[in-house]
Formats: sequence, C-alpha cells, structure tokens
Amino acid sequence: MNNVCLCIGNYAENPFYLKFSDVYIYSIEELCYYFMDKVHILDDSMVTMELVVWIKEECGLEELAQELEIYVRKHVSIAVFVSTVLERTQMYDEETIRKIDRILKEQANLSMPERYRKRAEYLYRSGRFRQALTLYFELLDFTSSKNMQTRAEMYYNIASIYAIDFAYEQAADYYMKSYKLKPDKKTRVAYILSKRKCMSDYAYGSFIRGNSEWAEEFEKVEQLLIQVDNKWQTSKERRLLEDLSYLKQSGKIEKYHIKTGELIKNLKQDYRRQTL
Repeated sequence: MNNVCLCIGNYAENPFYLKFSDVYIYSIEELCYYFMDKVHILDDSMVTMELVVWIKEECGLEELAQELEIYVRKHVSIAVFVSTVLERTQMYDEETIRKIDRILKEQANLSMPERYRKRAEYLYRSGRFRQALTLYFELLDFTSSKNMQTRAEMYYNIASIYAIDFAYEQAADYYMKSYKLKPDKKTRVAYILSKRKCMSDYAYGSFIRGNSEWAEEFEKVEQLLIQVDNKWQTSKERRLLEDLSYLKQSGKIEKYHIKTGELIKNLKQDYRRQTL
C-alpha cells in the first residue's frame, strides 16, 4: 500500500492553537503538514516554548521536546526547528526536508517589509481581512513611493477590504489611489462600482456625465450589479432572512429567537476569527 505513514506520539486531548492561521493542531503529524503547507509564511515566531511544551505533554514526545527546548533557549532559526521536527517524525523524505530547509533559509534573508507583505497576502486570501488591513497600513510606511507597483497592489487590497465592510467611500478613495499608480480597467471598474454604492442616483448621474470616456466601464458595473442581485435572490442568506421574518410575523417568537441567536453566534465567531 502506497502513501502510508506510521504516526508517532499521542493524539492531543488539548490541541495547539496557531493564532496566526486560526487553526488547531491535534498531532505531531498535523504540525508537520502545517509546516509543509505554510512554509512560505513561517518565521521565527513559531519557535516558542509553548509549542515545545505541547509536543511534550500532549503528544508525549519527550526526547523531541528536550531537543527543541534547547533550540528555543538558543534562539535558533525556524529552519533548524522545522527541519528537526520533520526529520524526527519521518513523514517526508530527505530531499523534501532539504527543500523546506532551503526555502526557510532563503526567507530569513527577506527584509521585514517583504515578510510582512507575505503575511498580509496570506491573511487577505484566507478571509481574515481586518488583520490584513492592519498589516497593509503598516507596510505602506515601509514601502518607497518609487515602488509604484507594490503600493498600487496594496491600495487595491485595502480598498477591497473596505468594500467588503460596506465602507464604499473609503473603498473608492483607495481604488483611485491604486488607479493613479497603476491605471487599468479592473481598478477603474472597482472604483466606479464603489462610487455607485455610496452616491445618490443624482450624484452618480453627474459622475457618469463627468467621465463619459468610461462608458464601457459604466456598462460593466451595471451588469455586475444585475448579476449580484440575481445571485442574492437565490442565496441561502436571503432565504434565511425570509424564514426569520416569517417566524416573527407568524408569532413563533421562541423559534425566532433561537434562530436569531444561532445567527448572531456565528457572526460573532466570524468576527473573532478576523480580529484575533
């Protein structure tokens, strides 16, 4: 049988929480998989005594923990720490471990802004937008005004985060900042869409007349709005709101409060996930 790995240690009763990625790890094998999957965003902040204690007490791997404890006290690099864990668990072959070690050592030579940018992009892709927003603003202070491409990309992502939070005026401002540095159709459409969402019909009409050269983009925005409305009409979120409205109007108040309580709980969990 291929692709079978003999596990070592215990399955943790108390998982280790990796705050940055918002995931729980239950075994040394899961930790190894995390190292492999997230190798491009790992840094020395992973080399902690808390992780070593968890490996010892929850996974029952005392010898490995003793070795790693020495590494923590000596402040070794993430490359040495990760390579040791991968070697002791024997989940991956030597060539793979050498590759991971090489990537981590190369990343150690990145500048602080470059490392921050990788982390911000990871947070953005994983939907943890508020944390990404904080990093993007910090990164702008370290990014030269001459690096227009990078600043344009960061402005665009900042604008998109504001748009997700329905802060369309701020979104429009940052889309325009991005557009001035890197004029393209995608950013122009996003800018127009944000203006459409934060303007009255009268003001938007004046905006259209003042930018007649963007006729194609204005048409694209209207098509997008129609598509979004059609998607909303058939969405589970709309059905949920209709169900809640029916329960309230029909006098089924107890069931209504149960459903709204569940919804609020899920929204709170999502908010905590984005702000931790």
